[in-house]
Amino acid sequence: MKFHFDIIGKLPNKLYLACSGGMDSMVFYHFLLQGKRDIICLYFNHGTFHGRHAESFLRAAVGPLKCGNITSEMPVGCSKEDFWRKCRYEFFSKFNDRPIITCHHLNDQMETFYQGLAHGDLGRLIPYKRGGGSLGPLYIRPFLNVPKSLIKMYADRHSVNYIDDPSNLNFDFTRNRIRHKVIPELLKVNPGLFKSFTKLCNDCYYGKANIKS
Repeated sequence: MKFHFDIIGKLPNKLYLACSGGMDSMVFYHFLLQGKRDIICLYFNHGTFHGRHAESFLRAAVGPLKCGNITSEMPVGCSKEDFWRKCRYEFFSKFNDRPIITCHHLNDQMETFYQGLAHGDLGRLIPYKRGGGSLGPLYIRPFLNVPKSLIKMYADRHSVNYIDDPSNLNFDFTRNRIRHKVIPELLKVNPGLFKSFTKLCNDCYYGKANIKS
């Protein structure tokens, strides 16, 4: 079986890849390598047991790798998710000589949408690209139309090696509750939810002209 990922925009030949060692980033790393691209992986270690394990895994699993870590205390009243995200992007901001690809996919996009909706933020979505020029590094997210199910099929077919982050099953994080509880219920109402959501994003957000297979 030949895999076709619906790619948004054009993939650069020289890039940074935000890589966690999980299934998503390791699949897209494998996929991007097939195009003989010049890839430097970026990993931000959050200082957890898994973070240290993931860094060791990546040092053995990928080519050129740049690692960062937390160097400040979490402010009072800030959520761990928001603090980690802020620190991670501060690390990424040091790399602006080539685009940074992040491995967000369709399921991430849908979770973001419903998380925003739950907080009254209608239309909250992960942008295909942001930054560039005087605005810092250019971030692009070409895999926003790729469902997790296809990522899993690719990993199995190509025997992609990856590690699982146990925090993905921690329901203290809102995103995990939406992923494991809300979306499965919505799929019972509409089994074609992913297909209709993809069409909505393509028609109203990315623009059909940007989609490539």
